[in-house]
Amino acid sequence: MANRSRPQKTRVPYRKYVAGEGFSKVGFTRQDRAHNKEDVVAVDNAANDQQELPRSSLNPNSMMTLPWELQKLIIKYSERPALNYLLVCSRWYWLTVPLIYRSPKLTSKNFSNFVTAVIADRKKKMGSYVCELDLSTIMQSGKNSYVSKLLRRCSPHLEKFTAPQTSFGYAPLISLKACCELKYLDLGLVSETVKLKELFQAIKNFTKLTHLSFPRSSIDCKGCEGFVWPSNLQYLKLSGGITNEFIRDTTWPATIKTLEFSYCPQIDENSLYVLLMRIGNNLRHLYFHYPMPSLRDNSLDYVFRYCTNLISIQLTVDYVTKWAFSEYMLVEIEGFERPLKTIYLVSSGALGMSAKIHPDDFTIAIMEQRLPHLQNLSVSSKLGWDMKSSDVEDLVTAIDDQDGGLYLSH
Repeated sequence: MANRSRPQKTRVPYRKYVAGEGFSKVGFTRQDRAHNKEDVVAVDNAANDQQELPRSSLNPNSMMTLPWELQKLIIKYSERPALNYLLVCSRWYWLTVPLIYRSPKLTSKNFSNFVTAVIADRKKKMGSYVCELDLSTIMQSGKNSYVSKLLRRCSPHLEKFTAPQTSFGYAPLISLKACCELKYLDLGLVSETVKLKELFQAIKNFTKLTHLSFPRSSIDCKGCEGFVWPSNLQYLKLSGGITNEFIRDTTWPATIKTLEFSYCPQIDENSLYVLLMRIGNNLRHLYFHYPMPSLRDNSLDYVFRYCTNLISIQLTVDYVTKWAFSEYMLVEIEGFERPLKTIYLVSSGALGMSAKIHPDDFTIAIMEQRLPHLQNLSVSSKLGWDMKSSDVEDLVTAIDDQDGGLYLSH
């Protein structure tokens, strides 16, 4: 039987955090609560109108209560949502999870945990939050089945995908068909053999795709002549076993603005200029990477004749000579000035490359207004130019008159 004569215990007031309301005081008596409601102060506003505000609103220690929409925007525009945000409350958990999974930073150490979170737990559907999936750092820790399942789980909103170096075979290509929202597809690191016909079948319905990089081990171009390219394709990187027949027989889209060649051992000079003849005037950026063994030492001399609207270009000195910048190639067009602003000169460092192009070749082209908008000239250190010579100083002066500069790359 309880002892009624024992004095009752009094609860110490404390502050409790309530989601969406901030901190609330708990443990006061009814008299204290009534007193807090009646305790107001008069505050004069700009118009000298009196407005009654609760005393707690003037307390600097009190927490401000914000609507969920504002809290969501604050979390969204923070630099990087911290994992501690997940521990605040359940509502903050579901506000932060989509931001964390939107573009995960994956490594070989956390890849297995990411796969478990996306694949194993189907109820939470974490994969639907992923918009950018970069597997370039994953080498041996992934499997074909893992990559295939990840693509299926992340397919609803996946916009950017970079394939891993390994573990990208036939099964991931099949799962890739479900990623219809893709805008960026980079297969440049894939070292496994990929048939272009299967790749084209996977991306034929990608109407939003703007960037496409071919795998460097792509082979077997048979049956791809009638392929219809994505309608919004703007960037294309060709590499691997692209054949001359494929270049000549393919109907290239006119929407391509950036074209890049990276290790295409079978493409020769004739096929290259057939491609540039069709879409050269539409290009704004053109890049050539070493090696391209089927090209000769002067195969790129005629590039400027086919591409008059270029803004930037990268040339490999192994396949170009000084005549590319002469008046015969940079032909003057009446009422038109070439918009070329940036030139990258790269070299393999082989013997004899330093004598192919001299600084005076650019100086004369600039002084004769063949390159009126050139502002950035990046030269590889493998060319062996003496940066303290008078020829280079003349080139620097000529570029500086056009508010540009000469840069040395290593």
